[in-house]
Amino acid sequence: MNLADLADELDAYFHVELVTLDDWSVEHERCYPEPYWRDYVEPGYPERWNGLMVRGGDEVERAVTCVFPSDAIVEALEPRTLLFSEHPLDFADRPGFLPLARASFEELRARECSFYQVHLPLSQHPQVGPSHLLAEGLGLEATREFARTDPGLPAGSAVIGESSLTLEGLIARLRAVVGYDIPIHVLARASGYADRVAVAAGGGGQPEVLAEALALGCRTYVTGNAGTYSEIEIAQRFNREFRVLAEREQLSVIDATHYGTERPPQLAMVEWFAARGLQARFAENGPK
Repeated sequence: MNLADLADELDAYFHVELVTLDDWSVEHERCYPEPYWRDYVEPGYPERWNGLMVRGGDEVERAVTCVFPSDAIVEALEPRTLLFSEHPLDFADRPGFLPLARASFEELRARECSFYQVHLPLSQHPQVGPSHLLAEGLGLEATREFARTDPGLPAGSAVIGESSLTLEGLIARLRAVVGYDIPIHVLARASGYADRVAVAAGGGGQPEVLAEALALGCRTYVTGNAGTYSEIEIAQRFNREFRVLAEREQLSVIDATHYGTERPPQLAMVEWFAARGLQARFAENGPK
């Protein structure tokens, strides 16, 4: 498949042209003291931080999806592969975001591989957004979206809805959705029933997102970083403020890891690429 055509279709599907508030410059400055990444990425990428990041050969023969890109994933790519990711950087609790080595960028170039990345456009996608897929998998009813991190994008990054399940029943269903190898931590149990459930996948364990959920009647909160051990200062602060607010409001809080809660969209995108005639697979490198 032609790379330009595929990138255009991805841009349209994820509404990349509408992004206004997804700046990764601070994280890149922290991760890349030597900014060699700029020698490899597309000219407009550092302004939009989404879309085609690294241009490979003109033809794409296969696709690999991942939650977090890593040197190990790049090393395993076959020639003329499009790597698709939600994040431009790897993520680990300790020490935090990790860069791709210069050697990985060189490998992408040598193998004519491309790297396409969308963060908020995926988080706020009405069909394959992680919170939307989790809410669907959990069987939530009368759902509505919230947390429009970037107001220019067509959907919210979080979903709230009703559940008649017990808390244990909700946890069992969550395991089936994210994968049985993903650790699930119940950080607080306020009731035996799930009741009104907010799903804020990935890094949704933030006090301002929780405040929105509370205003919508949330009694159980499902996220991916409420129990984070990240060494990034801002993540630690958000985590402390989130936990204080959740305890004060006596919520049930369930954490299925940043990686686990953002895994379902990458599996969905395997099907998206396969429907376009490409060999496609998901590269595991979690849970984190």
